Amino acid sequence: MKISAFDLDHTLVRTNSGLLFYRYLIERGFYRPTSIFRSFLYSLRYYFFDLSLTELHEKVFERFLKGSALSKVEEEVENFLKKDFFRFLYYPTLARLRLAQHEGHHTVILSNGPSFLVGPIAEYLGVSEWGSSVYSVDREGKFNSIDSILLGEGKASYIQKLTERFQTDLQKVTAYSDSIQDLPLLSIAGRAVVVNPNAKMKKISRERLWEVL
Repeated sequence: MKISAFDLDHTLVRTNSGLLFYRYLIERGFYRPTSIFRSFLYSLRYYFFDLSLTELHEKVFERFLKGSALSKVEEEVENFLKKDFFRFLYYPTLARLRLAQHEGHHTVILSNGPSFLVGPIAEYLGVSEWGSSVYSVDREGKFNSIDSILLGEGKASYIQKLTERFQTDLQKVTAYSDSIQDLPLLSIAGRAVVVNPNAKMKKISRERLWEVL
């Protein structure tokens, strides 16, 4: 069994899927347009300053999701994907996914995005399975806490368990990602493909002889 594992944001999707969904919710009137300034500050701190990915999740969750009904969010995700979502996909990586599916690979999306968004996108793309961060809900079905965040080490562990399940070898794994956060995943794969890398990832790709897409 061959396995093809894909990161989601900036890999299969040209940008951040959570941010795309957030902008859609602004269009739908769920958030005020001025709230985008707060999300911009969070992103700025994450990419250029001291905010970790875990802290970014926590701040976005507290500011925009806590207390919201999961059922309502799921309904909006479904509508969001129906609204020409394909235009946000990065076609060079999508072509690799379709080829892997055609060749019978076990295809996986592994994303630090929340399950309520990653799961439907995975279904939309027809992959074999997926892993994501998980946000918990209370008895009323409203978001109340972050249960787990899927980071690079977690993605690597996921793939290792997957190879054990299929009794296959890590050399038969192809991993796609843009992010330095996913170095643990890219490093264990028999074939690593770096997608749209920044300067630091380009340097690492050259040193390790990884393909750049």
